[in-house]
Amino acid sequence: MNVAILLSCGSFEGFFGRVLGQTRESYLASYRGDWSWYYAAGLLQNGIKPILYIPSLVESGRYQTDAGIDVRFLPLAAWYQPIEKRPLLKRLSRATRFSLYADERCNTLAFMAPLEQGLVQDEIGVLYVQEYWSGRFDHIVHRVGVPVVAADHGGLAKGVVKWFKRRAFAKAAVIYCQTPDECDVARQYGAPVKLQPNGCDTTQFLPNSGVERRKSVLTVARLTNKQKRTSDLIRAMALLPDDWTLDIVGAGPDMDMLKQLTVELGVAGRVAFHGFVGRDEVQRHLQTCGVYAMPSSNEAVAIAALEAMGSGASVVLSRIRAFESLVEDGVDGRLVSVGDPAALASAILDAWENRQARGARAAETVRRRFDTTTLYRDLARSLRMTVSP
Repeated sequence: MNVAILLSCGSFEGFFGRVLGQTRESYLASYRGDWSWYYAAGLLQNGIKPILYIPSLVESGRYQTDAGIDVRFLPLAAWYQPIEKRPLLKRLSRATRFSLYADERCNTLAFMAPLEQGLVQDEIGVLYVQEYWSGRFDHIVHRVGVPVVAADHGGLAKGVVKWFKRRAFAKAAVIYCQTPDECDVARQYGAPVKLQPNGCDTTQFLPNSGVERRKSVLTVARLTNKQKRTSDLIRAMALLPDDWTLDIVGAGPDMDMLKQLTVELGVAGRVAFHGFVGRDEVQRHLQTCGVYAMPSSNEAVAIAALEAMGSGASVVLSRIRAFESLVEDGVDGRLVSVGDPAALASAILDAWENRQARGARAAETVRRRFDTTTLYRDLARSLRMTVSP
Protein backbone atom coordinates (compact mmCIF):
# COMPACT_ATOMS: atom_id res chain seq x y z
CA MET A 1 0.00 0.00 0.00
CA ASN A 2 1.18 3.54 -0.79
CA VAL A 3 0.59 6.38 1.70
CA ALA A 4 1.09 10.07 0.92
CA ILE A 5 2.21 12.21 3.87
CA LEU A 6 1.24 15.84 3.21
CA LEU A 7 3.44 18.27 5.16
CA SER A 8 1.80 21.35 6.66
CA CYS A 9 4.17 24.07 5.35
CA GLY A 10 2.82 26.70 2.97
CA SER A 11 5.71 26.01 0.59
CA PHE A 12 9.00 24.14 0.56
CA GLU A 13 10.83 27.41 -0.05
CA GLY A 14 9.08 29.27 2.77
CA PHE A 15 9.80 26.70 5.48
CA PHE A 16 12.60 24.36 4.47
CA GLY A 17 14.32 27.06 2.43
CA ARG A 18 13.88 30.31 4.35
CA VAL A 19 13.68 28.86 7.87
CA LEU A 20 15.98 25.82 7.65
CA GLY A 21 18.31 26.82 4.82
CA GLN A 22 17.60 23.78 2.66
CA THR A 23 17.66 23.51 -1.12
CA ARG A 24 15.89 20.81 -3.09
CA GLU A 25 19.24 19.08 -3.57
CA SER A 26 20.25 19.15 0.12
CA TYR A 27 16.78 18.13 1.28
CA LEU A 28 16.67 15.10 -0.99
CA ALA A 29 20.30 14.12 -0.39
CA SER A 30 20.73 14.50 3.35
CA TYR A 31 17.90 16.17 5.28
CA ARG A 32 16.39 13.51 7.53
CA GLY A 33 15.78 15.59 10.64
CA ASP A 34 12.06 15.71 11.33
CA TRP A 35 9.10 13.54 12.23
CA SER A 36 8.04 12.94 8.61
CA TRP A 37 11.26 11.10 7.75
CA TYR A 38 11.11 9.06 10.96
CA TYR A 39 7.48 8.10 10.37
CA ALA A 40 8.14 7.33 6.72
CA ALA A 41 11.07 5.07 7.61
CA GLY A 42 8.91 3.31 10.22
CA LEU A 43 6.12 2.70 7.72
CA LEU A 44 8.61 1.43 5.15
CA GLN A 45 9.85 -1.12 7.69
CA ASN A 46 6.25 -2.26 8.13
CA GLY A 47 5.56 -2.85 4.45
CA ILE A 48 3.98 0.49 3.52
CA LYS A 49 5.46 2.72 0.81
CA PRO A 50 5.46 6.35 2.02
CA ILE A 51 5.73 9.38 -0.26
CA LEU A 52 6.25 12.84 1.20
CA TYR A 53 4.10 15.54 -0.43
CA ILE A 54 5.31 19.16 -0.15
CA PRO A 55 3.77 22.30 -1.73
CA SER A 56 6.36 24.34 -3.63
CA LEU A 57 6.79 27.63 -5.43
CA VAL A 58 9.24 26.35 -8.06
CA GLU A 59 9.66 22.58 -7.70
CA SER A 60 7.47 19.84 -9.14
CA GLY A 61 7.54 16.12 -9.76
CA ARG A 62 8.49 13.01 -7.80
CA TYR A 63 12.04 12.27 -6.65
CA GLN A 64 13.64 9.17 -5.15
CA THR A 65 16.05 9.29 -2.21
CA ASP A 66 18.64 6.89 -0.86
CA ALA A 67 16.41 6.34 2.18
CA GLY A 68 13.87 4.54 -0.01
CA ILE A 69 11.40 7.36 0.64
CA ASP A 70 10.12 9.34 -2.35
CA VAL A 71 9.29 13.05 -2.31
CA ARG A 72 6.69 14.71 -4.52
CA PHE A 73 6.61 18.49 -4.85
CA LEU A 74 3.19 20.04 -5.50
CA PRO A 75 3.53 23.28 -7.52
CA LEU A 76 1.47 26.20 -6.22
CA ALA A 77 -0.72 28.06 -8.69
CA ALA A 78 0.61 31.40 -9.96
CA TRP A 79 -2.28 33.41 -8.45
CA TYR A 80 -1.21 32.42 -4.90
CA GLN A 81 2.53 32.80 -5.25
CA PRO A 82 2.78 36.56 -4.42
CA ILE A 83 1.47 35.83 -0.91
CA GLU A 84 3.91 33.01 -0.31
CA LYS A 85 6.93 34.81 -1.78
CA ARG A 86 6.64 37.95 0.37
CA PRO A 87 7.23 37.39 4.11
CA LEU A 88 5.38 40.60 5.06
CA LEU A 89 2.28 39.63 3.09
CA LYS A 90 2.46 36.13 4.56
CA ARG A 91 2.60 37.51 8.10
CA LEU A 92 -0.31 39.86 7.43
CA SER A 93 -2.38 37.04 5.96
CA ARG A 94 -1.95 35.11 9.22
CA ALA A 95 -2.47 38.02 11.63
CA THR A 96 -5.82 36.80 12.98
CA ARG A 97 -7.40 33.38 13.28
CA PHE A 98 -9.81 34.28 10.47
CA SER A 99 -7.13 35.49 8.07
CA LEU A 100 -4.99 32.46 9.01
CA TYR A 101 -7.86 30.13 8.19
CA ALA A 102 -8.50 31.91 4.90
CA ASP A 103 -4.81 31.69 3.98
CA GLU A 104 -4.74 27.96 4.76
CA ARG A 105 -7.74 27.37 2.52
CA CYS A 106 -6.30 29.52 -0.29
CA ASN A 107 -2.90 27.84 -0.03
CA THR A 108 -4.61 24.45 -0.33
CA LEU A 109 -6.68 25.52 -3.33
CA ALA A 110 -3.42 26.55 -5.00
CA PHE A 111 -2.04 23.00 -5.01
CA MET A 112 -5.24 20.92 -5.20
CA ALA A 113 -4.88 20.06 -8.89
CA PRO A 114 -1.32 18.62 -8.56
CA LEU A 115 -2.34 16.92 -5.31
CA GLU A 116 -5.21 15.09 -6.98
CA GLN A 117 -3.00 14.19 -9.94
CA GLY A 118 -0.28 12.89 -7.63
CA LEU A 119 -2.70 10.71 -5.69
CA VAL A 120 -3.71 8.99 -8.92
CA GLN A 121 -0.22 8.74 -10.43
CA ASP A 122 1.28 7.39 -7.19
CA GLU A 123 -1.61 4.95 -6.62
CA ILE A 124 -2.09 6.32 -3.13
CA GLY A 125 -4.26 4.28 -0.80
CA VAL A 126 -4.40 6.76 2.12
CA LEU A 127 -3.60 10.47 2.44
CA TYR A 128 -2.02 11.39 5.80
CA VAL A 129 -2.45 15.13 6.50
CA GLN A 130 -0.21 16.88 9.03
CA GLU A 131 -2.33 18.97 11.46
CA TYR A 132 -6.10 18.61 11.60
CA TRP A 133 -6.94 21.93 13.27
CA SER A 134 -5.98 23.68 10.03
CA GLY A 135 -8.15 24.98 7.21
CA ARG A 136 -6.09 22.77 4.88
CA PHE A 137 -7.52 19.62 6.44
CA ASP A 138 -11.07 20.99 6.31
CA HIS A 139 -10.71 21.58 2.58
CA ILE A 140 -8.92 18.39 1.52
CA VAL A 141 -11.03 15.87 3.39
CA HIS A 142 -14.07 16.68 1.23
CA ARG A 143 -12.29 16.79 -2.12
CA VAL A 144 -10.04 13.77 -2.62
CA GLY A 145 -11.01 10.30 -3.67
CA VAL A 146 -8.98 8.34 -1.11
CA PRO A 147 -9.40 7.85 2.65
CA VAL A 148 -7.96 10.78 4.63
CA VAL A 149 -6.35 10.56 8.04
CA ALA A 150 -4.86 13.50 9.91
CA ALA A 151 -2.50 13.87 12.82
CA ASP A 152 -1.33 16.19 15.57
CA HIS A 153 2.35 17.11 15.26
CA GLY A 154 2.32 20.21 17.40
CA GLY A 155 -0.57 22.22 15.99
CA LEU A 156 -2.62 24.24 18.47
CA ALA A 157 -6.32 23.70 19.12
CA LYS A 158 -6.69 27.11 20.77
CA GLY A 159 -7.20 30.26 18.74
CA VAL A 160 -8.17 28.58 15.47
CA VAL A 161 -11.42 28.58 13.51
CA LYS A 162 -13.41 25.42 14.31
CA TRP A 163 -16.69 26.20 12.57
CA PHE A 164 -16.23 23.39 10.05
CA LYS A 165 -14.51 20.79 12.24
CA ARG A 166 -17.48 18.52 12.94
CA ARG A 167 -18.22 18.19 9.25
CA ALA A 168 -14.53 17.64 8.40
CA PHE A 169 -13.96 15.12 11.19
CA ALA A 170 -17.03 13.19 10.05
CA LYS A 171 -15.32 12.59 6.70
CA ALA A 172 -11.96 11.51 8.16
CA ALA A 173 -11.04 7.85 8.51
CA VAL A 174 -8.89 8.40 11.64
CA ILE A 175 -7.64 11.37 13.66
CA TYR A 176 -4.29 10.59 15.33
CA CYS A 177 -3.67 12.45 18.62
CA GLN A 178 -0.43 12.71 20.58
CA THR A 179 -1.88 12.83 24.12
CA PRO A 180 -5.01 11.63 25.93
CA ASP A 181 -6.00 15.26 26.58
CA GLU A 182 -5.77 16.02 22.87
CA CYS A 183 -7.96 12.98 22.18
CA ASP A 184 -10.58 14.44 24.51
CA VAL A 185 -10.49 17.84 22.78
CA ALA A 186 -10.81 16.38 19.27
CA ARG A 187 -13.51 13.96 20.41
CA GLN A 188 -15.66 16.92 21.50
CA TYR A 189 -15.91 17.81 17.79
CA GLY A 190 -16.83 14.28 16.75
CA ALA A 191 -13.37 13.15 15.66
CA PRO A 192 -12.71 9.39 15.27
CA VAL A 193 -9.61 9.59 17.48
CA LYS A 194 -6.73 7.20 18.03
CA LEU A 195 -3.88 7.85 20.47
CA GLN A 196 -0.69 7.78 18.38
CA PRO A 197 2.23 9.64 20.02
CA ASN A 198 5.67 10.19 18.59
CA GLY A 199 8.24 7.60 19.52
CA CYS A 200 11.94 6.94 19.94
CA ASP A 201 14.19 4.39 18.25
CA THR A 202 15.42 2.71 21.42
CA THR A 203 17.94 0.63 19.48
CA GLN A 204 19.86 3.83 18.65
CA PHE A 205 19.00 6.22 21.48
CA LEU A 206 19.92 4.37 24.65
CA PRO A 207 22.13 5.06 27.68
CA ASN A 208 25.89 4.61 27.41
CA SER A 209 27.27 3.69 30.82
CA GLY A 210 30.83 3.99 29.52
CA VAL A 211 30.57 7.75 28.96
CA GLU A 212 30.80 10.31 31.75
CA ARG A 213 28.28 13.13 31.70
CA ARG A 214 29.54 16.67 32.07
CA LYS A 215 28.12 19.82 33.62
CA SER A 216 26.39 21.01 30.47
CA VAL A 217 22.91 21.76 29.21
CA LEU A 218 21.85 20.54 25.77
CA THR A 219 18.90 21.50 23.62
CA VAL A 220 18.08 20.18 20.15
CA ALA A 221 15.60 22.47 18.46
CA ARG A 222 14.70 24.53 15.43
CA LEU A 223 15.72 28.11 16.25
CA THR A 224 12.31 29.74 16.01
CA ASN A 225 12.22 31.43 19.37
CA LYS A 226 8.50 32.18 19.62
CA GLN A 227 7.83 28.45 19.96
CA LYS A 228 11.09 26.92 21.16
CA ARG A 229 12.03 29.74 23.60
CA THR A 230 15.74 28.97 23.40
CA SER A 231 16.29 32.50 24.73
CA ASP A 232 14.97 31.29 28.09
CA LEU A 233 17.81 28.77 28.23
CA ILE A 234 20.36 31.47 27.46
CA ARG A 235 18.89 33.64 30.23
CA ALA A 236 19.01 30.65 32.58
CA MET A 237 22.72 30.25 31.76
CA ALA A 238 23.33 33.75 33.12
CA LEU A 239 21.89 32.52 36.44
CA LEU A 240 23.91 29.30 36.60
CA PRO A 241 27.46 28.99 37.98
CA ASP A 242 30.26 29.78 35.56
CA ASP A 243 31.29 26.13 35.16
CA TRP A 244 28.06 25.36 33.29
CA THR A 245 27.93 25.37 29.46
CA LEU A 246 25.08 25.27 26.95
CA ASP A 247 25.09 23.35 23.64
CA ILE A 248 22.45 24.39 21.09
CA VAL A 249 21.95 21.93 18.23
CA GLY A 250 19.80 23.19 15.36
CA ALA A 251 19.41 26.14 13.06
CA GLY A 252 16.75 28.63 12.15
CA PRO A 253 15.92 32.27 11.51
CA ASP A 254 16.52 33.42 15.11
CA MET A 255 20.11 32.21 15.38
CA ASP A 256 21.63 35.67 15.01
CA MET A 257 19.28 37.12 17.62
CA LEU A 258 20.15 34.33 20.05
CA LYS A 259 23.89 34.77 19.48
CA GLN A 260 23.52 38.48 20.19
CA LEU A 261 21.65 37.68 23.39
CA THR A 262 24.58 35.55 24.62
CA VAL A 263 26.84 38.57 24.12
CA GLU A 264 24.47 40.94 25.92
CA LEU A 265 24.19 38.58 28.91
CA GLY A 266 27.94 37.88 29.06
CA VAL A 267 27.64 34.13 28.44
CA ALA A 268 28.88 33.91 24.83
CA GLY A 269 31.96 31.97 25.91
CA ARG A 270 29.79 29.33 27.57
CA VAL A 271 27.27 28.80 24.75
CA ALA A 272 28.06 26.81 21.61
CA PHE A 273 25.86 26.86 18.48
CA HIS A 274 26.36 23.63 16.55
CA GLY A 275 23.81 24.08 13.72
CA PHE A 276 22.30 21.01 12.08
CA VAL A 277 24.17 17.78 12.78
CA GLY A 278 23.60 14.14 11.86
CA ARG A 279 21.76 11.69 14.08
CA ASP A 280 25.00 10.00 15.20
CA GLU A 281 26.30 13.33 16.51
CA VAL A 282 22.96 14.09 18.15
CA GLN A 283 23.21 10.71 19.87
CA ARG A 284 26.69 11.57 21.14
CA HIS A 285 25.49 14.89 22.56
CA LEU A 286 22.53 13.19 24.27
CA GLN A 287 24.74 10.57 25.89
CA THR A 288 27.24 13.09 27.29
CA CYS A 289 25.17 16.13 28.31
CA GLY A 290 24.53 16.72 31.98
CA VAL A 291 20.95 17.93 31.46
CA TYR A 292 18.70 18.09 28.43
CA ALA A 293 16.30 21.06 28.36
CA MET A 294 13.39 22.05 26.12
CA PRO A 295 11.46 25.11 27.38
CA SER A 296 9.01 25.32 24.43
CA SER A 297 5.70 27.15 24.58
CA ASN A 298 3.97 24.39 22.59
CA GLU A 299 4.96 20.99 21.25
CA ALA A 300 3.63 17.60 20.37
CA VAL A 301 5.38 14.79 22.25
CA ALA A 302 8.71 16.08 20.92
CA ILE A 303 10.94 13.43 19.35
CA ALA A 304 14.06 15.26 20.55
CA ALA A 305 12.85 15.04 24.16
CA LEU A 306 12.04 11.35 23.72
CA GLU A 307 15.50 10.67 22.29
CA ALA A 308 17.10 12.53 25.20
CA MET A 309 15.16 10.46 27.71
CA GLY A 310 15.86 7.25 25.81
CA SER A 311 19.56 8.11 26.00
CA GLY A 312 19.34 8.34 29.79
CA ALA A 313 19.60 12.13 30.04
CA SER A 314 18.09 13.97 32.99
CA VAL A 315 15.53 16.26 31.33
CA VAL A 316 13.93 19.62 32.11
CA LEU A 317 10.85 20.37 30.00
CA SER A 318 8.19 23.05 29.96
CA ARG A 319 4.92 22.43 31.75
CA ILE A 320 2.73 22.04 28.67
CA ARG A 321 0.14 19.39 27.87
CA ALA A 322 2.37 17.18 25.71
CA PHE A 323 5.22 17.12 28.25
CA GLU A 324 2.89 16.59 31.20
CA SER A 325 1.78 13.38 29.49
CA LEU A 326 5.43 12.36 29.05
CA VAL A 327 7.13 13.23 32.35
CA GLU A 328 6.15 12.88 36.00
CA ASP A 329 7.76 15.88 37.67
CA GLY A 330 10.54 14.82 40.03
CA VAL A 331 10.44 11.17 38.95
CA ASP A 332 11.68 10.82 35.35
CA GLY A 333 12.27 14.51 34.66
CA ARG A 334 11.41 18.06 35.70
CA LEU A 335 8.64 20.35 34.49
CA VAL A 336 8.82 24.14 34.72
CA SER A 337 6.45 26.95 33.77
CA VAL A 338 6.87 28.47 30.32
CA GLY A 339 8.84 31.72 30.26
CA ASP A 340 10.54 31.47 33.67
CA PRO A 341 14.36 31.39 33.27
CA ALA A 342 14.93 31.45 37.05
CA ALA A 343 12.78 28.34 37.55
CA LEU A 344 14.52 26.78 34.56
CA ALA A 345 17.96 27.38 36.10
CA SER A 346 16.84 25.94 39.44
CA ALA A 347 15.39 22.85 37.77
CA ILE A 348 18.61 22.34 35.79
CA LEU A 349 20.63 22.24 39.01
CA ASP A 350 18.15 19.79 40.53
CA ALA A 351 18.21 17.63 37.41
CA TRP A 352 22.01 17.51 37.56
CA GLU A 353 22.06 16.49 41.21
CA ASN A 354 19.61 13.66 40.48
CA ARG A 355 20.87 12.81 37.02
CA GLN A 356 21.54 9.11 37.52
CA ALA A 357 18.17 8.14 39.00
CA ARG A 358 16.14 10.47 36.76
CA GLY A 359 18.01 9.41 33.63
CA ALA A 360 17.46 5.71 34.34
CA ARG A 361 13.76 6.27 34.95
CA ALA A 362 13.48 8.42 31.81
CA ALA A 363 15.01 5.67 29.69
CA GLU A 364 12.60 3.15 31.19
CA THR A 365 9.62 5.43 30.45
CA VAL A 366 10.62 5.63 26.80
CA ARG A 367 11.26 1.89 26.47
CA ARG A 368 7.90 1.09 28.02
CA ARG A 369 5.63 3.66 26.37
CA PHE A 370 7.32 5.23 23.33
CA ASP A 371 9.30 2.54 21.48
CA THR A 372 8.91 3.11 17.74
CA THR A 373 8.98 -0.62 17.04
CA THR A 374 5.55 -0.88 18.61
CA LEU A 375 4.21 2.54 17.64
CA TYR A 376 5.03 2.33 13.93
CA ARG A 377 3.66 -1.21 13.72
CA ASP A 378 0.41 0.05 15.25
CA LEU A 379 0.30 3.01 12.86
CA ALA A 380 0.84 0.77 9.82
CA ARG A 381 -1.92 -1.56 10.99
CA SER A 382 -4.28 1.37 11.51
CA LEU A 383 -3.56 2.81 8.06
CA ARG A 384 -4.26 -0.54 6.42
CA MET A 385 -7.59 -0.75 8.25
CA THR A 386 -8.75 2.51 6.64
CA VAL A 387 -8.59 0.76 3.29
CA SER A 388 -9.73 -2.73 4.37
CA PRO A 389 -11.59 -2.39 7.70
